[in-house]
Amino acid sequence: MPTRVRETERKYQAPADFELPDLTAADPVHSCAGPVRSELDATYFDTADLRLARAGITLRRRTGGGDAGWHAKLPVAPDVRDEIRVPLGRARTKVPDDLAALVRAHTLGEPLTPVVRITTERDEWELRSADGTTIALLADDRVTAHPLDEEPRSWRELEVEATDRDVLTAVGAALGAKPAKSTSKLAQALGTRAKVHPLPELSADPTAGEVALTYLRAQVSALRANDTGVRLDTDDAVHQFRVACRRLRSALRAFRPLLDHARVGALRAELKWLGAEASPARDTEVLGEELTLELARLPSENVLGAVPAQITAELARAAADARTAVLSAADSDRYLALLKDLDAFISDPPWTDRASRPAVSELRKPVRKAWRRLAASVAALDDADERDVALHQVRKDAKKVRYAAEAVAPVFGRKLDRWRKRVKKTQTALGTHQDAVVARGRLREMGVRAHLSGDNGFTYGVLHARQDARAERAEADFTRAWRQLLGVKAPRWLR
Repeated sequence: MPTRVRETERKYQAPADFELPDLTAADPVHSCAGPVRSELDATYFDTADLRLARAGITLRRRTGGGDAGWHAKLPVAPDVRDEIRVPLGRARTKVPDDLAALVRAHTLGEPLTPVVRITTERDEWELRSADGTTIALLADDRVTAHPLDEEPRSWRELEVEATDRDVLTAVGAALGAKPAKSTSKLAQALGTRAKVHPLPELSADPTAGEVALTYLRAQVSALRANDTGVRLDTDDAVHQFRVACRRLRSALRAFRPLLDHARVGALRAELKWLGAEASPARDTEVLGEELTLELARLPSENVLGAVPAQITAELARAAADARTAVLSAADSDRYLALLKDLDAFISDPPWTDRASRPAVSELRKPVRKAWRRLAASVAALDDADERDVALHQVRKDAKKVRYAAEAVAPVFGRKLDRWRKRVKKTQTALGTHQDAVVARGRLREMGVRAHLSGDNGFTYGVLHARQDARAERAEADFTRAWRQLLGVKAPRWLR
């Protein structure tokens, strides 16, 4: 089974004659232990066109040191990466299936082959606080890269890994060395071949197509980033993965006049499928969190029989089934084809003539259209036969407005952004309402099964009543949020 380690680290340049300073001057470092010498030998794997390196991901097989094995390093935030480790095993040139699947959204099924071998002579010190706790590791590395078709080259670097950013900053300041230009040994070894060229910033007066493309690129990147989290079962990853699907669908709908309708329709259909595959996993997460809290709030005398164990068991089964479904989708050829289609779409967008028009005039239309649809949904609530269904539709329409406004926010500034945040409040209230409706239905099902099995269903009834009250409060919150939204000074062109 893979193991995951979060690393907070920075690298520094160090000329051959660099002398390490006294690091106990770096508060809170109190003492140093070491050095411990190790010989590291790592082979890095990537696609022929270096897709992983360009995404800031490293994948290697390393011997030597205390963590020999296969490692995938995934960027999380500046100075922060997750390292996923798999034991060495016998294979030397075949990447373990667990790690290959982890980066599949980037490789798109292309073969992973060795791209460079890097050997390192490492001296490592433990930096300790006053109570003897290790708070940082300092590695003094003499590195030699052996590219496949080039001459070997060597350099020296310092690597500081710490328990938090404050310690990292303090140790870095005490070192007095220049930060490294590359974030990894692989990036240093490959040089410009793996350099990521930043996307151009929007101009002061962008076209509609430029704004659309900037937003679509960001959401495709978010989809890929959260694909990894889904596979690792990290907190909130399924939610953010599904949000990326929804934002992409909404943006494609909003920007549809700028693009070929057939291509947009095909992508939206596949994104709808993918979002639906992820929905049960997210819905089960939300339901589990809510029912756990509600059970904890109940007086003990109102919790009769084995209700907590029954709920835990049922939701665990549902969560396992939902996780199997989302992973099956993520491993499918259909998902791979969708990612390829998205890449092709944003690499060469099928623009219409309208894409070349100024964004400031062209992109008002999708926001106005979404807003009018939302206002109509709210107006229809009074005559709705199924109020819960109608409120859910309002929620979905509010989400479309929010995403449309989010996509064009760089053009229309703070006034539209403030208005969008008010829209989000209405959506949030209705999200709570829908969660309560779903929970109410599941509790009724559980209560009926308990009754038919001869168990006491009282607690399920109590929980059901509490979800009823929660739904009522959420609807009242929505009503207040809607009135506040109508009172917000929106851009003139939205009125």
